Amino acid sequence: MNIRSLVAGALCALAALAAGTHPEAAARKPVTHTVTIDGARFSPSDLTVHPGDTVVWVNKDILAHTATAKAGTFDSKVIQPGASWRYKVTAKTKGELPYTCSFHPMNAILRVK
Repeated sequence: MNIRSLVAGALCALAALAAGTHPEAAARKPVTHTVTIDGARFSPSDLTVHPGDTVVWVNKDILAHTATAKAGTFDSKVIQPGASWRYKVTAKTKGELPYTCSFHPMNAILRVK
């Protein structure tokens, strides 16, 4: 490896740090995650996502449920049995987002990195 390659690599790394991103993070494509509602539970109950990702709650239970963030960040309203609801994660939502069902004692956490 020559000195030019080393300098170019160092400059790229410094530019990425200055921009607050990691080089691999900039290339990351959005992912769609599925949370299943069944048996009066969210599964998975702890999900880590990134800005740009989409979370889909699918109600496979016999009862209607909601996915309602305790801080008011998102609220699905009623998700009927057999229905689903989508939420696109934004950069504004970073951190831990505990959520619940407004009708039943079900709790989960959406972690936005």
